[in-house]
Amino acid sequence: MILILRRTSHALYAIVWSAIIGMLTAGYLNLINWIIKRIWGPYLLTGAIWYPFIICIPFGFLIGFLNKKLGDYPLTIKKVLYSVKKEGKVNYHDWWKTAVLGLSSLGAGGSIGPEASTTVLVSSMINWLGDRLRWASQFNKNIWFAKMPKQELKKSDKFGSLFSNKKVEKLIITLLTLVGVAGAAFIFKLFPEKGVFGIHNRIIFWSWSSLLNVVPALIVGFGFGYFFVHLKNWFAILINERINKIWQGGIFGLILALSTLISVNMLFSGEFRIVPFSEEMLRFSVLYLLIIGIGKAVVTNLGFVMGWRGGTIFPAIFCSVAIGGALAQILPGDPRITIAIVLTTSLMMILRNAPLVIILLMLLISVQLLPIVIAISVIIAWIQKNTREI
Repeated sequence: MILILRRTSHALYAIVWSAIIGMLTAGYLNLINWIIKRIWGPYLLTGAIWYPFIICIPFGFLIGFLNKKLGDYPLTIKKVLYSVKKEGKVNYHDWWKTAVLGLSSLGAGGSIGPEASTTVLVSSMINWLGDRLRWASQFNKNIWFAKMPKQELKKSDKFGSLFSNKKVEKLIITLLTLVGVAGAAFIFKLFPEKGVFGIHNRIIFWSWSSLLNVVPALIVGFGFGYFFVHLKNWFAILINERINKIWQGGIFGLILALSTLISVNMLFSGEFRIVPFSEEMLRFSVLYLLIIGIGKAVVTNLGFVMGWRGGTIFPAIFCSVAIGGALAQILPGDPRITIAIVLTTSLMMILRNAPLVIILLMLLISVQLLPIVIAISVIIAWIQKNTREI
């Protein structure tokens, strides 16, 4: 009887905290948007040239100072996944460093997305919950209120030992994930934010001339994807430790502010501008679109190296759309087809993950273009698997 009550208590604890984790995740994303609106609202309304300078430069020195004192946070998604794969855990005790530096860079208008800091925070909370469950089960502790000593935690069995087999483990984790998603959905419903994702329908003009665009679009997509991926390494070699971290943050703040003289799109991740930008960009010149695409790629990766760290997925999408738009103005056929090919190819070079690219673009571009996205993603994935250089 006592064993049943204990397991019931643990199950209830897992359900409650899964919902809380989902709610905190949604709350963090809403907090980011709220901070950006409060800091940048006056600039977005007036377009005052001087405004980015009084925001980016002071924030830059603050970010540089925090980087010097706390370290290189937020961690990248790759580092989080590597830590989980190698050590089976994430160091969740440093979650606050990710939150502080993530919010600072995003709030200051950095050309990065929230996915990196969000991934770290979510992974940390999930890891903490797993540790709490296996510790309480191993030492028969009150999971709701008892303190979890590090020494006891080290002696605890692995998380998988809580379940009778792998199938049960996967089922429970899936159910708890759904609880977390429901918790996030509740917060988004309570505090709605305009989202970028959705099913988009557009009239696509299919023609034989569009087939002529495939090869040049693939070449441009390959080239820009390679350029975007290697920019970070090139800048790291160039800057390295030659410049003090505090000065790195401040100098990049100045660079970011100067970049707004070209376009406001140099700021932020571009997440909420991708769809409207794709609809209006054919009004811009080829040169301007190339400057936006290449310029934002430079700003995103240079900022990352100089301490303004965050996610690069949405900036990569925005840059690729701009480059695709420039090429579409030169080639015949429906421009959306050309843009879709360039975007898919570029993202496959950057992310190297066909399912992720397909899911992202399914929710971002016209659903009519999905067959092209799937076909190109699968082909490039096969090429990447069989060719080391790509």
